[in-house]
Amino acid sequence: MGSPSYAQTDSSAFTKVLEDFNIRASVGFQLWGTYTHGMRVLDEDSGELLPVDNRFTPQLRRSRLSISGQPYQTLSFKLTAALDLVGHDLLAATEGGTNNGSSPGFRLWNAIVRWQIRPEDDRLNLLAGYMAAPIGRESTTAALRSNSFEKAWSQNYLRRHLVGTGPGRATGVMLAGQFTGKQHPLHLTYEAAVLNPVFQSLSGNSTGAAYSPLLVGRMAVHFGDPESAGYASGHRVNYFGKRHGLTLGVAAARQGKSDLFRENTAYGIEWLYNTHGFHLDGEYFQLHRTGLTGTSTHSATGYVRAGKNLPVFRGYVLEPVVSYWYFRGPEEAEDVAAANALRSFAGGDGGLDIGANLYFNPNTKLSLFYAHRHGSMGAVGPQDINNNFYFQSGVGTIARGSYVGAGWVIIL
Repeated sequence: MGSPSYAQTDSSAFTKVLEDFNIRASVGFQLWGTYTHGMRVLDEDSGELLPVDNRFTPQLRRSRLSISGQPYQTLSFKLTAALDLVGHDLLAATEGGTNNGSSPGFRLWNAIVRWQIRPEDDRLNLLAGYMAAPIGRESTTAALRSNSFEKAWSQNYLRRHLVGTGPGRATGVMLAGQFTGKQHPLHLTYEAAVLNPVFQSLSGNSTGAAYSPLLVGRMAVHFGDPESAGYASGHRVNYFGKRHGLTLGVAAARQGKSDLFRENTAYGIEWLYNTHGFHLDGEYFQLHRTGLTGTSTHSATGYVRAGKNLPVFRGYVLEPVVSYWYFRGPEEAEDVAAANALRSFAGGDGGLDIGANLYFNPNTKLSLFYAHRHGSMGAVGPQDINNNFYFQSGVGTIARGSYVGAGWVIIL
């Protein structure tokens, strides 16, 4: 008779810890089925890009498992793991690598501790941990909250330019906050971070013999309604008619001398406009890298996206969406060679997504889109161009195809 009593006591204690520390868990899934056409792969014998078969590819594109808590009034944390790209065929037109095999693996996505330095004052927060650099609207928008079929791939170019990896995460610290207007509809958000990307040298475990931190700053002004009541490091696009406002932001990042370059920078603008169920968001960033011998390379990336909520049957919402993103790098032979020497990007890459989402509620949606891809190589061959249109990790030189995609996102 004693065991049930002990079990009940242990359960009660555990429940009390969850309540006292405000522990919460959430899980989200993004499931895709896509049909690829027009994919080509370089044949090394002939030097030509040869077509491969069109294909249907179901995959678990993304999943997120998050645990958050607030053990004290001014101290909170959030830990997120990711399980992505399970079932992805490298010869499908969708972006990314694979996470296939007998036992696909989770990885750490975010691990952030936040200290609100003054209670009930959101103007000064200290964040520390493993996080995305606070630059680029799409990069800091949660993937499951993005309203295009795939996130605008401008985020990938920005992340890899600054941090060296597609996820774009690094350890660091950040001061951030939000000034909320009381008498007038004007609000200010700021972020200033010091991060330490360590993916350049020693098998991705060091910055190299030369060391410089990555410095990132962002400032945004909100006219009308702010994007959130208080400071939030993440963003969303669709507020389902509850926000009427405009956000205009500027951001910049710089890293000094490393074993690869003398200086690496990015700077640009971003925006989000919401009114009566209509939303328009986008970004534009310049990317610059200067080598140790003075050689330099320059490129630009960005996107623009528009969507509109239309009420339909049973209280569901249909959201037509059009999204265009692009990357523009050097295309002259000498400039491409300089970009390659600096492990930077070249050529052109872009995508036009047209489709619609059907929301059962803000956390559950079905999607149907067509994604058209295009690229340019200028004066060189595709094997000389380093961008996502002409290169697929695990395959090599390709010309990426286009696809029709159906998707399901659910957040619990």
